[in-house]
Amino acid sequence: MECVLKNLNPLPKKIFYEGKNIEYNGSKIKICCNDFEDFFSNDCFVLVDEPEKADLTVKGIISSSVKELEDFLNKNDFELSLEDLSEEGYLLKIHEDKKEISIGSSTKRGFFYASQTLKQLIDTKNKLLPIVEIIDFSSFKLRGIIEGFYGKPWSDENRIDIIRFCGKNKMNAYWYAPKDDPYHREKWREPYPSEEKKKIYDLIEEAKKNYVDFVFCISPGLSMKFSEEIEFSLLCNKYDEVLSWGVTNVAILFDDISHKLEYEEDVRKFNNNYGLAQAYIANKLYDFLKKKDSKTKLYFCPTEYWQKEDSPYRRTLKDNLNPEILVIWTGNGVWSKRVSRKNANEISNQFGHKLVLWDNYPVNDADEGKLFLGPLTNREVDLYKSIEGVIANPMNQAYASLIALQTISDYLWNSESYNPWISWEKAIFNVAGGELSSELKLFSENFLKSRLFEGTSFKLKRLLKNYKEDSLNASKELVSYLEELSNLDEELSKIGFKGFYEDIKPWVAKLSELSRIVIKLITSPESEKDLIKREGEIRIKEYENISVCDDILDIFIKEI
Repeated sequence: MECVLKNLNPLPKKIFYEGKNIEYNGSKIKICCNDFEDFFSNDCFVLVDEPEKADLTVKGIISSSVKELEDFLNKNDFELSLEDLSEEGYLLKIHEDKKEISIGSSTKRGFFYASQTLKQLIDTKNKLLPIVEIIDFSSFKLRGIIEGFYGKPWSDENRIDIIRFCGKNKMNAYWYAPKDDPYHREKWREPYPSEEKKKIYDLIEEAKKNYVDFVFCISPGLSMKFSEEIEFSLLCNKYDEVLSWGVTNVAILFDDISHKLEYEEDVRKFNNNYGLAQAYIANKLYDFLKKKDSKTKLYFCPTEYWQKEDSPYRRTLKDNLNPEILVIWTGNGVWSKRVSRKNANEISNQFGHKLVLWDNYPVNDADEGKLFLGPLTNREVDLYKSIEGVIANPMNQAYASLIALQTISDYLWNSESYNPWISWEKAIFNVAGGELSSELKLFSENFLKSRLFEGTSFKLKRLLKNYKEDSLNASKELVSYLEELSNLDEELSKIGFKGFYEDIKPWVAKLSELSRIVIKLITSPESEKDLIKREGEIRIKEYENISVCDDILDIFIKEI
C-alpha cells in the first residue's frame, strides 16, 4: 500500500493516511455513483445502480459556492482545511465505517481530477483501497504540453494518448503547434483539408472528455503581410473553425522568424517596426476572438522569446500589445537550465505582460539521435507566483517523453513538494510497472544528459575510469555492470507499454550491443581485439546516428 501512495502522480498537496484499508473481492471495485457515472466509467470500476450492490458509494458535490463546499466538508467530517482550494482543486475522503467516498469540487474538472486520484489509489494486486483524506489543488494555473517541435509531427494515436496522459496527470492544456505541419506554419493561409479537419475535431473532442483545453496555434510570421486586410481575414478564418468546435484558447506564434519586416507596405505602415506590426495583428485578432466568445484567451509568442536583455522590440510590445494577451517566454535561453522568479519578474516587466513559460524540455529536435530521460530540474518551487503557467515541449518520440513529462506534471501541480529524483523514480515505476522498473531505471540513468542537465552514466564513467587506471582489479565490477546493460534489449522488450518500448528500442539495442562488444574487448586476448572491433562496427552500423551514454562506450572502444 505504501507503494501505491508513493507512486501517486502528481503528489497531492495534503493527505492523511493512517495505514487502514478497505478490502474488496472482485477483479474491480463495484461503485455506486448515480449522479457521477461519467467520472468513473473506466477500467478500475464496475458501475452499479444501488448502494447495496456496491463496494463503495460516491457522495459528491460540484458547486462554485464556498459555503456549500464548507457545509459538505463539515457534514462528511473532513479535518483538512478548505482555505487554499482552487477551482481545479478537490476534496476526497474515503470512509471506513460507511464504505463511502466523499468528493467535492467547485468544477467538473476538479471532480475529474479527484476520480483520477481515486483510480491511482487502488492497489489492484492486493485488492485494497487506502482510507485517506485528501484536499488537493494546483500550484500553476496553466499546466500543459505543446507539440511544438521541428521534425515529423506526432501521429493521431500519439496525440490522443498524450491528451489522455494530460488528464490523468492533472495537466489542463494540450497545445497544437507542430512546426512541420504545413497548414500550421508554411501554408497557414490555407484551410486544413477535410481529412485533417476531422482529425483535429476528434482531438478536440478527446480533450473535452479528459478536461484538457485544446489550444490551437498558428505561426503566420514566415510570410504574413501585416498591412494587408485579406491576410488578416484568412488568419481569422483559420481560427474561426476551431472556435465553432468549442475551442476557447488559441495562440499566435511569431517565433523563429526574421527580425525585420519583409514587405515595403509593412515597412511604411509600421515605421519599419516589426514589433508594432505583430502587436497590430494580435490586438485585432484578440478583438475578433472576444466578439466570438468572451471566454476566449489569446497567447502570443514573440520573436524575442528567450533573450535576457530588454530591447526596443519588447518595449514596443509593452506599449502596444493588449494587456490581456499573455506572452510566451522560454526562460533565459532557448533551453533554460534554471528558471527563477527573479528572472521571470524581470522579463514580465520588460514585456509589461503576464508570462507563460514554454519550457523546452525534454524536446530533442535540435539533438537528433539523443534521448532525454531525466527529470525536470532547477525550476524554482514558487515560480507559479510570477507566471501564469508552463507548457512543456516534448521529444519527437511521444511515449519516450513520458518519463520527463510525468515529472513535469508533478512539479506543475505541487511544486513546493517536488523532488526531481523522487519524481523520476516514480515516473519510471509508472511507465514500466513494478516488474521492470529496475531495468528501466538502469537504462534511464544512462540518458540523463540534456541541455538542462550536464551529467549522465555516472556509474559507468566511474567503472571505465577505474578500469583504465587498474584493469586487473577493476575489470570484474565493470564486466558485471556491462552484463546488466547488455541484457536490457531482452528485458525491456517485455514492457507492457509497447509504444514506449518502440520509441526507445534503437537506443536500447545500441546500448546492449556496445556493452557486449566492450565485454569481449576486456575479456579477450590482445591479439583478438582488432577483429572484435571490426565485427562490432558492422553490428552497430545501423545505429551510428544514435547516441548512448554520452558516447563514452564508443570512445572507449576506439581507445582500448
